[in-house]
Amino acid sequence: MDISATQEELEAGRGYEALFVPALFAHWADHVAGRAAVDDGAHVLDIACGSGVLARQALARSGPSGRVVGIDLAPGMIAAAKEVEPNVKWVLGSAEALPFDADTFDCVVSQFGMMFFQDRGKAASEMYRVTKPDGTLAIAIWNSIDQNPAYRDIVSVLDEQVSTAAGDAVRVPFCLGNPNEVADILSQAGFDGIAFETRVEQARFPSSRTMVEVELRGWLPLFDINLSEEKIADVLIKSDARLSKYSAPSGEAVFPTSAYIMTAHKPR
Repeated sequence: MDISATQEELEAGRGYEALFVPALFAHWADHVAGRAAVDDGAHVLDIACGSGVLARQALARSGPSGRVVGIDLAPGMIAAAKEVEPNVKWVLGSAEALPFDADTFDCVVSQFGMMFFQDRGKAASEMYRVTKPDGTLAIAIWNSIDQNPAYRDIVSVLDEQVSTAAGDAVRVPFCLGNPNEVADILSQAGFDGIAFETRVEQARFPSSRTMVEVELRGWLPLFDINLSEEKIADVLIKSDARLSKYSAPSGEAVFPTSAYIMTAHKPR
């Protein structure tokens, strides 16, 4: 599949790498790679790889004798990932139709992607198919929004100042907060040894307004919710009352995020 991206798509991928990866995602990559037992020489697949933070962690662990592949549906993410780390093989494609042979990878990983899969059962079956016998799966999934109070506050701002549809858009990443639901999907796909652990990591954005602005400018348009500059400015001002409590003395917004890492095993 052609991985060429438009300039706009590439800039979006670069922006994601520059802002979201250090603010929100970087800490989780080591946890996921560790739970997947990625070690020297491992062949690893990162599904819904985004701009590649988890794949890069897998590359560091697997070393020169390993092989790491990252796959994502977004051409801009793949293009940005390739700019950052050319030693990973970057592939454009979907979790539901992985373009790899059966029994290819020692470790299959995914970080905050499963909630966006169109057919989670099919994606789990594909994960199982490409994992080698005795191989491991590790996926990170956000806990419910009630366990992520900063995002619960952002949703409240959007519900009040934009629309319920806007708030619902930000609820989507937290829709798989019940680990038992994911465990059932993986079990039906054939995995065994399914377990999970909950972890908390600190997110760090440049400011509390940035927390909201990235949703207004980057996330809501994906749901065809486009706001005028005047409306964006108004929402940001009104967000201060609810979100300023996350402001550190440095001016940054610092807050806890809660997710679980689920692991599973493909029988021999």
